[in-house]
Amino acid sequence: MNQFNMNWMLPPPNLFGMRTPNRNGNQFTGQLSPAVMQEEDADMTEDFRHIDTAEPGDMSEPPCASCTCGEPGPVGPRGEPGPPGCQGEPGPMGPRGEPGPPGCQGERGETGPQGVTGPQGPQGATGPMGPRGDPGERGPAGLPGYPQNYIFASFTGQNVLMQDAACLPLKTEISDITQNISLSNEVSIRLSPGCYAISYYISTMMKRHGFIELTPVLNDCCQNLYTAYAEAVRRREVLTVSRYFIMEAPTDSTLFFAWRSSAETSLISMNLNVEKFCRQ
Repeated sequence: MNQFNMNWMLPPPNLFGMRTPNRNGNQFTGQLSPAVMQEEDADMTEDFRHIDTAEPGDMSEPPCASCTCGEPGPVGPRGEPGPPGCQGEPGPMGPRGEPGPPGCQGERGETGPQGVTGPQGPQGATGPMGPRGDPGERGPAGLPGYPQNYIFASFTGQNVLMQDAACLPLKTEISDITQNISLSNEVSIRLSPGCYAISYYISTMMKRHGFIELTPVLNDCCQNLYTAYAEAVRRREVLTVSRYFIMEAPTDSTLFFAWRSSAETSLISMNLNVEKFCRQ
C-alpha cells in the first residue's frame, strides 16, 4: 500500500507551452529536451494502459514501479491563468423594454423673426346676393332746376355754297329736346303753335359790286317785314346781314329762308337761333 507509481507525481505534459511548477513548488523555467519529453510521454502512456486493463470493481491502487510508495505530497500552487479565449457570437436581441415616463416640459424658446409675406391668393367666387334692405329716409329736396318752359334750338353752317336764288340750307347745332322746334327737311323748320324769337347772322365776301338779301317765309308767306339786305360798293368786300324778330305760329307751321344775290355763286357762313316763349 505504501508503494505507488512515481509517475503520478510528475507534472502533466505542457500541452500549451505554459510554465508549470515542479514538485518543490518552483516553476520550471527551462525548456525540456526532446528525449526527456519523449520519456515522460511513454511513462504517461504506460500508466494509462494499466488503468484501462484493470478489471471492473478493482478499486485497489495502481501497480507501482520498483519504488517505495509514500503519502501524497501537498497540492502545488495554482498556476497562472491561460490567455482569454476568442470572442463568442452575440446572442439574440432581447425583448423591447417598456418606454420610460415622459420628461418635463422644456422652457419656451424665443420668438423667431417675422416671415416674408406670401403672394396674394386668387380672387374668391362672388357670394350670393343678400336680401334687399329697408328703404332709407327721404333726403332733402334739391335745388330747383331749369324751367321746363325754356325751349330753343340753333342751326349753323360754314362755307356754304349758295346760288343766286335758293333756300338757305340748315344744319342742327343744338337740338330741341321737347321737339317743338325741329327740322322737317334740309331747308325747313317745323314749329309747334306759339310765339318765337328768331335771330340770324349771315356773312359773305363779294368779288365785285353787288348785293345780298334774306327773307323769312312762314307757311309759304314771305315775311318782308323781317327781310335783311346788304350791298357792296367795292370789290372783295365782306357783306353781313342780321335780324332779330318775334313772330307767332298760330298752328303747326313751317319756316324757311329765301336767299337772293347778284353773284352767281357765293360762299356764306351763317347762324340761326329759334326760341319759343311759353305763356302761363
